[in-house]
Amino acid sequence: MENYSYPTRDEWLEYSMTFPVMRRFGFSFVKEFTLLLEGEKSSKEVHQIQNLYHWDSVLSTKVWNLRQSYVNTLVNFKRGIAKKDQDFKNELKVINLRQFDFYFETTLYYLISTRDVILQIVNLAFIEKCFHESKVKLDSGFIAKIGNLEVKNMIIFSTKNLKEINDLRNSMAHKFPKTTNDFRSEISEDGRRYSSYRRKAIDYDKRIEKLETGLEHLYQLYSGIESELRKQFPLETD
Repeated sequence: MENYSYPTRDEWLEYSMTFPVMRRFGFSFVKEFTLLLEGEKSSKEVHQIQNLYHWDSVLSTKVWNLRQSYVNTLVNFKRGIAKKDQDFKNELKVINLRQFDFYFETTLYYLISTRDVILQIVNLAFIEKCFHESKVKLDSGFIAKIGNLEVKNMIIFSTKNLKEINDLRNSMAHKFPKTTNDFRSEISEDGRRYSSYRRKAIDYDKRIEKLETGLEHLYQLYSGIESELRKQFPLETD
């Protein structure tokens, strides 16, 4: 690993340009006790905008981390990774592969994590009686409570579009990774049939395509939610 080099300035500029423009939505910091004491807003309203500001800060961090991991994934892939047997004799290709695998998995995590933070903001902004943050998840109960029809449709649409990325991410956390060569044997439940013919090799180009498509769908959700938020809240412009 001593031969590994971080992305050059030119590499960083080239691949960072492919990352969509996402940042915090722009909720302002509020002096909650001033608002409460002066009676400008109810305690429920202050709770809402105060929490939206802090979740927005979390979103900013998630997006920054997503961008970093995404660019590093592309840089290492484009440098050339070890795919065939003879490639594993090339130290730099092996290093690039290990870095690619690390950043690819990290990017999946931050992509879905960013989506989940957007859901927390939707919960606070568009659900009259919002859920506790631990109960915010993509199920019919949550979606049914969203008061804004446009936002509700966006969430339904993004659930379908991000399903493959979400499944990939979950497989790496809870199951045999879908991003790993799967040469495992199989056996029937009664133990009578054994098979070692199941071979699913990694298609690295498709992995990149799925990642780029997932990022596009995340941006569609982000930009749509931002548009609806601006109709309801005075967001700052960076």
